[in-house]
Amino acid sequence: METLRKNPHIYEINLMTWLHDLNRKEGYEVNLRNIPPREWRRLKDVGMDLIWLMGIWQRSPHSIKEARGEPSLVQECRTIFDDFEIADIAGSPYAVHDYVPDPTFGSEEDLKALKKQMEGEGLFLILDFVPNHTACDHHWIKTHPEYYILDKPKESSGCSEGFFLADSMKGKVCIAHGKDPYFPPWTDTAQINYARPETLRAMTELLTRLATYCHGLRCDMAMLPLKEVFRESWGRYLREEWNAEEFWALTIDCLRSKGIPFLLLAEAYWGKEKDLLNLGFHCAYDKHLYDLMVEGDIQGLRNHLLAPVANQAKMVRFLENHDEPRAIKAFGPDRIKCAMVIHSTLPGMRFWQHGQFEGNRIRVPVQVRRAPKEIIDDDLKDFTVRLLNEVNHPALHEGGWEICSTQGWPDNPSHQNLLAWCWRKGEYRRLVVMNFSTSPAQGYVRLPTNWLHEGEQFLLSDPLKGENFLRSAKETDQSGLYVGLDKHDFHFFRVEKG
Repeated sequence: METLRKNPHIYEINLMTWLHDLNRKEGYEVNLRNIPPREWRRLKDVGMDLIWLMGIWQRSPHSIKEARGEPSLVQECRTIFDDFEIADIAGSPYAVHDYVPDPTFGSEEDLKALKKQMEGEGLFLILDFVPNHTACDHHWIKTHPEYYILDKPKESSGCSEGFFLADSMKGKVCIAHGKDPYFPPWTDTAQINYARPETLRAMTELLTRLATYCHGLRCDMAMLPLKEVFRESWGRYLREEWNAEEFWALTIDCLRSKGIPFLLLAEAYWGKEKDLLNLGFHCAYDKHLYDLMVEGDIQGLRNHLLAPVANQAKMVRFLENHDEPRAIKAFGPDRIKCAMVIHSTLPGMRFWQHGQFEGNRIRVPVQVRRAPKEIIDDDLKDFTVRLLNEVNHPALHEGGWEICSTQGWPDNPSHQNLLAWCWRKGEYRRLVVMNFSTSPAQGYVRLPTNWLHEGEQFLLSDPLKGENFLRSAKETDQSGLYVGLDKHDFHFFRVEKG
């Protein structure tokens, strides 16, 4: 398998809804064994490096029952589907019954064969890992209840709020539902106890086994097992002295000691990204960038992007994922193209979701087995294909990135709404300038010293807009490059000798 390039592209696929669509398109039952190879080649051709098959593991019968009895979820589904049936709800992929492929998708052998097939296409396979909890009917409930947060049953054989009564080989026990410190429990899950060394060993063994199926794992809510966070949530239930190690440090050291080259991607919030990266994660979600972009906070974006490039290269940049609104809904038709240019030209892992290229507007709950048919936004799809073609260039992956400063003049401070950065690899130069604000902006962009090609003039060509400009190198070095952009507009320039 080839080495993963820098600043790679990852593509999230909801496996259940995707296979449902493929079944309809191909006219036969599509599963892990027979996904048409052209699907992988198409994604590789547009510049994807990693494919995340979300929701591959066996779903929980208990979770299915819980989900189908959840009024808000049922009502949401009725607003999405005119022909909704309760059977459309298939349980949460994050209440894992067992870490084997769900039987509707195929077998463990099918998954291993798929991994090899994707390697042949030059793609890395990413799967889910849910460290914080299992389903309430996971086999550990019966065989190893000590792996979970426990409480004593009450005299009435009931449990405290947030716990459920379970039968185990050690008798009836009350097990906590999974949760984070800020929200109510997830009632289809059972909370793992990271204060017990035997639990850490079991989870480490599990993750090491999953490494045989794929090239990396996207770790759900990866900050929850951190000792600091875990203690905040569950400290009052930890009766024994807590001498256990940090789970992620233990697991990552185990992978390294076995010589397993493996990617760990952290879904992270609350500013815990740095902690997880320091423990050995390859990269972590940049939720802060997403929030700043949704808010249109230009100064906040600029400050955020002044971080060292080495740190930014470890962030996962996204405009949507299965937990967020679809990008076209979050940014609207006026901002979406500019937002995509920002997202796809920053250092770091660039995250895309199935349906994003086509402008899908409906966020489908992860518990649903199919997605509604949506009208393709041909203009956005065409723009996305052209943008992906441009950002697939080696200059925007292996090249050097640098943010550019801007200047204005006393009676016009609008340059503060301009964001600009450049890429350089050998003779290749790319300059990207955005006005992500709601008003026109003008200013001068300062290019890095000795960044331009030698010569009196240089050519700026924008392949996304079909625009070309010839500029003086001397004037640009002295004063900066003048730029005037309407609201939510951008330039994506190839910079060549004039």
